[in-house]
Amino acid sequence: MVERMPPGSLAPMPRRLWWLIVLRGIAALLFGLIAIFWPGVSLALLVIIFGAYALVDGTITLMLALRRASTDPTRGLLMLTGIGSLLLGLVCVLWPEAAVTLLIYLLAAWIILFGIMAIAGSLRMRRQVGPDWPISKGGMLLVAVGILLLFFPNAVAVAATWVIGAAALLVGLGLLAFAWRRYQQDSLVL
Repeated sequence: MVERMPPGSLAPMPRRLWWLIVLRGIAALLFGLIAIFWPGVSLALLVIIFGAYALVDGTITLMLALRRASTDPTRGLLMLTGIGSLLLGLVCVLWPEAAVTLLIYLLAAWIILFGIMAIAGSLRMRRQVGPDWPISKGGMLLVAVGILLLFFPNAVAVAATWVIGAAALLVGLGLLAFAWRRYQQDSLVL
């Protein structure tokens, strides 16, 4: 009933729980479609929808964690992830305007930090293998987008809904593909 996974991966998961992964995938796909096809909706409504997704995802993650053995080392991490997702979902649903502002500034800070890290990595690689312009230009672009997001959060945030939607679609498709593999493996066992 439990698949053996390669070293370094997460602990094995019972195959019969593939349907929980399907639910997470469908929720991510719905969120992604709403973000892409209704970008004109207020960002607060999008945050509320994300909050609903985070509540569903947190509940499912907690269910997965509680189904693991108490000696499983990943159980605590899954429980922490589920609780964090539930808390984030509650904040987004109860205080969407504050969540929008906070998320925009956190996203801007993360983008700037990631851009600086890309530039630093490019400079380090330059010493070893020569100039690496794609990484440094990508880092500079990330820093510029982060700064724009800090100074013009509303204008950049609407365009960001498409990026968020595309990312959610990719996550949803990945989860559905993973669930399909689990389902096929489960049907082979039966």
